Amino acid sequence: MTSPTPASLGAAPSLPLSKPQPGTIPVVHLQPVLAAHNACGLAASYLEHGNVKAARRKLVQALACVNEVTAQGGAA
Repeated sequence: MTSPTPASLGAAPSLPLSKPQPGTIPVVHLQPVLAAHNACGLAASYLEHGNVKAARRKLVQALACVNEVTAQGGAA
């Protein structure tokens, strides 16, 4: 039995980035979409604790991320 090498453990499969699968987020839009998701989660947490000002700031950040994706042609 052979043991895996550290290089083979960290190796990711090579996938073409030019044709995203239907229903998936293109790689170029991934960071702003994840940032918007994170900001919405934080806004919900702030609202649970009654911090409306902080929740508003996070929702503004989320909307800015959504606008960034739509400006890049990501509106689907």
